[in-house]
Amino acid sequence: MNYLDTGILVRALLQTNPRHPECLRHVGENALSSCHSLAETFNTLTGFFQVPNGLASEMVGSLEAQMRFEVISKSDYLTVIEEARQRGIQGGIVYDAVHAQIARRFRAERIITYNLTNFRHVAPDMVITAP
Repeated sequence: MNYLDTGILVRALLQTNPRHPECLRHVGENALSSCHSLAETFNTLTGFFQVPNGLASEMVGSLEAQMRFEVISKSDYLTVIEEARQRGIQGGIVYDAVHAQIARRFRAERIITYNLTNFRHVAPDMVITAP
């Protein structure tokens, strides 16, 4: 099972993105992400890429049938916050740590992301790769 970061999901949905093919090949039965990634993906599509709201909603909704999404628990958040102190995690990188915690909890073999530096910092115990 591979954990897909939000950036991979966004590029997998945007057919005009040059990295679309390499990201799309990771979406499928062997893929996992958090339910929070659905909101992040919608935010990125409608904000940065200015995809119309209705179309972005359909695009994000299509992911649900293609791969697995898991809920972030209160315990996950508390674990991340406790580990943030130990690892020197501050600011927005904490959200990458939350993604890494879900990947750990569901025993993902690796995290696939373009944000290699942040994920290697928050998840030195995991395999972090780009597509």
